[in-house]
Amino acid sequence: MTNQQLVDLVMTKFDGEIVIPNQWRVDGSNGKHYTVNWDKYHRQYSCTCLGYTYRRRCRHITELSNSFGLKKGIKNGK
Repeated sequence: MTNQQLVDLVMTKFDGEIVIPNQWRVDGSNGKHYTVNWDKYHRQYSCTCLGYTYRRRCRHITELSNSFGLKKGIKNGK
């Protein structure tokens, strides 16, 4: 596989976006796309959705954080 083929494969698999370290693109319920960032110095998430803007928490961060816990074998406390 050539470098160009590899780049093309990544672009198709990740919906045309190459992921930046500590940054994820998530889909909202209304079809919009939001960006969740992890600030490794302050050890906290942020999101570009309105829920996070007004309440400093949102379901995008919760779902992303829970998915990392599941990958490590940590069960959700709910």
